[in-house]
Amino acid sequence: MNTLICNLTRFGDLLQTQPVISGFARAGHRVGLVCLDNFAGATALLRDVDDVFPFSGGGLLASLDKDWREAIGRLWQWGDAPAVAFAPDAVLNLTATTSVRLLASHLASRKQADASVSEGGDAQGSQDGRQGAQLLGFGLDSFGFSVNSDPWSTFLQASTRLRGCSPFNLVDLYLMAAGLGDGERRYELRTPEPAHQEEATGLLRHAEEGLGAQADGIKGYVAFQLGASEDRRRWPLQHFAELGDRLWREEGLLPVLLGTGSEAHLAGRYASMATGPHVSLVGKTSLPVLAALLTSMRLLVTNDTGTMHLAAGLGVPVLAVFLATAQPWDTGPYLEGSCTLEPDMECHPCPFGKPCPNDLACRGRISAETVCSITRHWLRHGEWPQAAGCGARVWQSRRDADGFMDLASLSGHEETDRTRWIRQQRHFYRQFLDRAPAAQLAAAGVRPIGLNVWSERLSPSVQATAVAELAASAQLLHLLTEQGRVLAVRATETTKQRFLGTWQRLQTLWDNSGLLNVLGYLWMCESQEAGNDLGTVLVLAEQYKALVTAWRDSLQEERSA
Repeated sequence: MNTLICNLTRFGDLLQTQPVISGFARAGHRVGLVCLDNFAGATALLRDVDDVFPFSGGGLLASLDKDWREAIGRLWQWGDAPAVAFAPDAVLNLTATTSVRLLASHLASRKQADASVSEGGDAQGSQDGRQGAQLLGFGLDSFGFSVNSDPWSTFLQASTRLRGCSPFNLVDLYLMAAGLGDGERRYELRTPEPAHQEEATGLLRHAEEGLGAQADGIKGYVAFQLGASEDRRRWPLQHFAELGDRLWREEGLLPVLLGTGSEAHLAGRYASMATGPHVSLVGKTSLPVLAALLTSMRLLVTNDTGTMHLAAGLGVPVLAVFLATAQPWDTGPYLEGSCTLEPDMECHPCPFGKPCPNDLACRGRISAETVCSITRHWLRHGEWPQAAGCGARVWQSRRDADGFMDLASLSGHEETDRTRWIRQQRHFYRQFLDRAPAAQLAAAGVRPIGLNVWSERLSPSVQATAVAELAASAQLLHLLTEQGRVLAVRATETTKQRFLGTWQRLQTLWDNSGLLNVLGYLWMCESQEAGNDLGTVLVLAEQYKALVTAWRDSLQEERSA
């Protein structure tokens, strides 16, 4: 079986597709990959890829600016090559933009047409009786509307749009959307080639020669990734410089600065602030050589970046700082034993697309002293320390009972409402997105499976809010179901308006909820996809009702205990 994966996103997201690629390969599939052409070099770091089809995203955007018809023509023409050469039996699209949905739908349908032509028949006529490749993840229906293949794909889309809503790591969401949730969850990139390792060694040796007598004190290397996708997500350079100076002075570790050529100015500013020696290899490595360099490091200290995901896939220890919109629950390194820090502030993580009302105060909340103390303890004792009261939420990555990547607090934040609510979401959404029957959801609410999520209760105010919103949700879903049954037998204008009015009240309730807003997005997507079939909408409403009822009952039981 041939499976073609579309991931036209950033470097780190592309790397995190590795467990999905390997999962299909273990199942005996040939795996092809469609990626942006500027990241095509990164595919050399991936295991089990049989064919790569680089796509010029910049060229498509330029065509769109010039003439959208020309752009569509280019998209169609480009899609013919992988469709014919790879002949996919399934297309998995992990990019939710409309343009990539269109491309993935075309790739899935082209096999159908090509097979018809190769048999000597009329392409269009044969298509009517022939099934194309299976489309998984994000696609379009026959009318051009967005459609997702399963609830996990819809949740994946929601997690990229609603900051703070996802309790699942992106890698786990990829695996679930691909239908590989029951398989092995191993994130392991390709070992760097000897030639790349030799080049990396040469770069370090040359840099040491430039240090003169100071090179004699080198006991190892610590890598610093100074940049980030946005400046507001970047830990201050002054903090990096202070950390580098202390690690050199106290541990004999030489800071090695990493990054792209566009981040050279950050390395220059670091040099103006640091008092100790360091090496800048910013903009001086290919991606394979960057991978080889990382394997020579004792530790990578980084922002939430593609370099972080590269290190995780190579098994290199990671300490990462998450600021602004970045949070470790969903985009943290997929490597057990990693350490992540985020500011201990009510406003974190902040939403996408909105200006910060606190003048980016989160950037200064995590001090160099905090990171140095945590790093020094790990270097000397081989474990991350407890770090309560340091101004940060400090987490260590681990596996939960189901094999999903999880976080354990090292700073006393397990007992906060935020963490407890995340754990409840992980528990209930796992089963809901798997479409567990109502009886199973109800039983899970009474006695959680593999988790003791109610060993510490939510605070009374948050628990009361959650119970009230879940109860209101259950009532509206019950009303919607009853009105839908009436509508099915008597479709008058009045019954239609009542049904749509209840639908909107439910949508508004969830959209305005700080606890249940992800349900609003899921409901909007799934109910609109099923909008032409009232019976499907009513089944969906019953499933959502089972979820909120089980959740409400579990919280009420805890309140009365």
